[in-house]
Amino acid sequence: MQATIDWINTNSGWLGVLIALIPVMWGSLQYLSLKRSEIRQKEFENFHSLIRSLVERDDPNVPLKLDRQIATIFELRNYKPYFDVSLRILTGLKEDWAEYGPTQKRSRLMEEIDATIAYMQKKI
Repeated sequence: MQATIDWINTNSGWLGVLIALIPVMWGSLQYLSLKRSEIRQKEFENFHSLIRSLVERDDPNVPLKLDRQIATIFELRNYKPYFDVSLRILTGLKEDWAEYGPTQKRSRLMEEIDATIAYMQKKI
């Protein structure tokens, strides 16, 4: 028992610092956890916004812009947590859009879908 008391007395400075750091470390962990949650929420919103811009028109009287769709499909590569669902969406869109629009434009879109599917499959 006396050895323990002697050790505490000898190391009281370090123990004081350690005890003082515990709330700081706890606060830091809480902050990082909150930031991670915020980042996940923002990523969720951004992903769903991309999907919306890929398949929905801003104005029902104006057709979807091909280059915007191609850029959106490419951008899906940045959302690794969503690769599984993105692959299913892109595969479905490829089937749905197989006969949609002029052949030249359609082939550009299909090439980007294929490239993005290949990229995602390689990264999973």
